[in-house]
Amino acid sequence: MTAAKRPVRTPAAVPVGIIGAIALGLLGAAAVRDALQALDVVKGSSWSGSLADRVKLIEPAEWMLPFGIVAVLLGLWFVIAALKPRRTTQWQVGDSSVWIRPKDAARLAAGAASEVGSVLSATTSARRRRISVDAVTTTDAAHVGEELEAAVTSRLAPLSRPPRIRTRVRLEES
Repeated sequence: MTAAKRPVRTPAAVPVGIIGAIALGLLGAAAVRDALQALDVVKGSSWSGSLADRVKLIEPAEWMLPFGIVAVLLGLWFVIAALKPRRTTQWQVGDSSVWIRPKDAARLAAGAASEVGSVLSATTSARRRRISVDAVTTTDAAHVGEELEAAVTSRLAPLSRPPRIRTRVRLEES
């Protein structure tokens, strides 16, 4: 049995690839149209011939150097985007090939928070490497905050890199 692959984001180069594929498709359609025009299947002038005639008329201008520099920098950005490592989207459980989403880890934290005796309600949210727990209690908020953090930390301990836990406890007026 082989280990599951690491869940990662879509590569940063995907939008570049899609735009490039569309551009090449349009270029190919223009080439097919010019071939059909050369065979007298389609009436009209050649698109590539018209473009070549226009390019002959272009003379060096002041805007071309900055535009060229921007084009080179954009090309470098595309290369870096293609080679950039992809970030993981989920959290690994121990050394196993089991992964959970941050949203599911937040649900585990909410379950642990609800098991703390004096917590009336708890809501959780997860960010990239942090889980926030907001709880409501009727007793000592500082003491409940410590219990809450200990319970959530214990519940999320099996993760290979446990997230930071931020707790906020609010007293409910009786």
